[in-house]
Amino acid sequence: MHQDHARQWVRRGAIPCARGRWPYRLVKSESGSALVEFTIVALPFFLLLMGAVDIGFYYWGSEELENATAHGARLVRTGQVQASGITRAQLKAEICGKTAVLVGCTSRLRIDVRSGSSLAAITPPTPLDGSGALKGQEDPGFLYSPGAANDIVLVSVFFNWQLLLKPSDYILRATTVTRNEPF
Repeated sequence: MHQDHARQWVRRGAIPCARGRWPYRLVKSESGSALVEFTIVALPFFLLLMGAVDIGFYYWGSEELENATAHGARLVRTGQVQASGITRAQLKAEICGKTAVLVGCTSRLRIDVRSGSSLAAITPPTPLDGSGALKGQEDPGFLYSPGAANDIVLVSVFFNWQLLLKPSDYILRATTVTRNEPF
């Protein structure tokens, strides 16, 4: 009868006698294995998930910046900026009003508007300083010259985008070239 009792213990997963100590029971027990497997898989899974969300927001922000820049360039092209005397800050507010995902748009957005009689006469802006950071809006490297009727205009917009999984920032850039209408 003692042997039958020992067999029942073995079938239930509890080992009697000397092999019943906790290290042996821990190795032989399968309870909690799903938790251990989940912890092994969870970190890479959540990193991939956060990376996918981060990249999605990056592309969404980039697309929003392109559309908002096209709206700002349209205001310049149709002569609304020149006729109303819209300043750089007002144009920035107008562009930021067309975005939803660009958090802190008014403080992190830089605008450069250059005009000339031909495209060859316009030099594109250099948005980064010597250390690789985005220049301040009042930097003399950023111009605001919406031009006159029939001028070629280059509207460049830069946004300091901060990703979740990357400690440094990306610079989103949107540029539109247009010719002013004869207003």
